[in-house]
Amino acid sequence: MTITYNEFIPAHHATIFADAAEKYHCHILIRKTGRAALSWVGKRGYTGKRADMKAKTANVDVGRYSVAGLVCSPFLRPEAFTPERLVSARKEWQKSSHLITVPGGAGFDDHIQPRGCLTPYLVQTNPNHKHYGCVALVDMGLLLPRYVHGDYDLYAIIPAEQAFDPNNIPIRHSTLGSTMAPAQLGLQERLKMQVPNFEGPLSFQVANYINTRIANISQDLLGALMVNHGEQVNLGPQGHTFEPVLAIMPKPVNGQRARILETREDHERFYRENGLA
Repeated sequence: MTITYNEFIPAHHATIFADAAEKYHCHILIRKTGRAALSWVGKRGYTGKRADMKAKTANVDVGRYSVAGLVCSPFLRPEAFTPERLVSARKEWQKSSHLITVPGGAGFDDHIQPRGCLTPYLVQTNPNHKHYGCVALVDMGLLLPRYVHGDYDLYAIIPAEQAFDPNNIPIRHSTLGSTMAPAQLGLQERLKMQVPNFEGPLSFQVANYINTRIANISQDLLGALMVNHGEQVNLGPQGHTFEPVLAIMPKPVNGQRARILETREDHERFYRENGLA
């Protein structure tokens, strides 16, 4: 099956990425987001997946429910995942389970802040809700629920016309987590909400530029936060997966500002042709 641009970013955000690449004179490589996740981007009541949320998005709509592209419980809704995805979805869910409250069968109302919640996320447990089984960001009840979809997962930000050595990138190690926490939470509970983040030299500038530009055309700020953590290659050798990415270039090459790299050979050819190898 041929991979297309709209599996990485929607067309109306392509110019924003191209402008960021030109402004910061770099190549921006984006991992696949998926068409289902992109269908929720920019809609009110939804938000991109933050770094503290490791759980996977569902990839199957079942019956009257609309869950594909949204983070969903693989235990409550296993049928929302293909069999090969379900195994990894259950494993990844455990990494974030301490951040998620699973309420009783009545679920929650999308238009009411769930006060008293002690976690950043809630699962919609109302079986009559169209997003039954999906996860919403509520930040300990301080926000109206916003269902979580896939964010833009950057593979690499590579300065133009400089040799790119993925094993020798200057990395800043920081932590990410909820920006809001009730005072009654103890130190251990707060620490559990923090996750490591690995930023390269241009991570913050590029992410801030893209998120700000998206905010200017979005209905609300949280829905515009689509670049939420550092790049994949910053993880070290295990991050060099040479997976399919969309490479956005700082200037046109043969009349194009972007190209898809599907294989390791595509990656290595791209680095050579652009003076990065």
